[in-house]
Amino acid sequence: MKLRTDKPIFIKKILSWNALLAVLLIFVLPKTAGSQDLPGYKPILWKYLESVVTFGPRHPTSPGHMMLQAYIKAVGGKYADEVREQKFTFQKPGQPAVEMVNIELVFHGKTKKAPLLLGAHYDTRPFADEEEDAYSQRFPILGANDGGSGTAVLLALAQYLHAHPPKRPVRLVFFDGEDYGVKHSSDYFLGSKHYVAQLEKSDRNEWPYGVLIIDMVGDKDLQITRETYSAENASWLLKMIDDSAQKLKVTQFFNPPKHTVRDDHLPFIKIGVPAAVLMDFDYPYWHTHQDTLDKCSPESLFAVFSVVVDAMGKI
Repeated sequence: MKLRTDKPIFIKKILSWNALLAVLLIFVLPKTAGSQDLPGYKPILWKYLESVVTFGPRHPTSPGHMMLQAYIKAVGGKYADEVREQKFTFQKPGQPAVEMVNIELVFHGKTKKAPLLLGAHYDTRPFADEEEDAYSQRFPILGANDGGSGTAVLLALAQYLHAHPPKRPVRLVFFDGEDYGVKHSSDYFLGSKHYVAQLEKSDRNEWPYGVLIIDMVGDKDLQITRETYSAENASWLLKMIDDSAQKLKVTQFFNPPKHTVRDDHLPFIKIGVPAAVLMDFDYPYWHTHQDTLDKCSPESLFAVFSVVVDAMGKI
């Protein structure tokens, strides 16, 4: 397979914060949709995904990674009640430490109930290890669907929750380092592992009521089936998702379990927090340079967004 020549240009110079802010001025945040106009969020979702992808590959230490962090915090500053950061480092033996950060957008809600956590990873894979030729494998992927789609949904949810304050507190968590590890290693889900480690040090009353991870939900041929870890540990949450999909006549959701997937929901399951992932794992461009914006659609993003919004109202 030939190496694609239409990949984004890599910025080789680390940008200063002033330069980052100047770049961010290019990306005007989407206008707020009307309070009763849920379909108005379809172009908003697509605008967020376009903006995220324009930053290029977003693996830790890359310029795109830095710019997306600033963008997420800018959205949070406009819409969330609080913006929190969890900074941490990851280091392999004999290699320099890598700085990473989870970004959490907090919505206090109208009650004192335990929060609902919705998460997505915003980093992208540092290498394209599913490409056939060794040369192509060395380059980082754009990750329009894998990393971009979940991020876009969470950004749109921040805008929605600002216009429609939730009853139960909500945390929108953008996890770092989900896709950092090489194949068959344990160096995945670094951000969610760190988040859970911090949870274990906190008062159990502050733990999430439930966790829903949104990952790879933007592809044009979207088919979301039940993931087996999710079905075993958060069947009530998946039932709410299924009921909302049926109510809204969203046809991209299917009941039978199909895949067993390791993702950011697993660290939460390990400490006893009900957690599930929404994902279409049958994505032929996974971890390749073909994971680009043209493989995604606003209809798929909106299908997931509308179902999640409806299900949130029941929790």
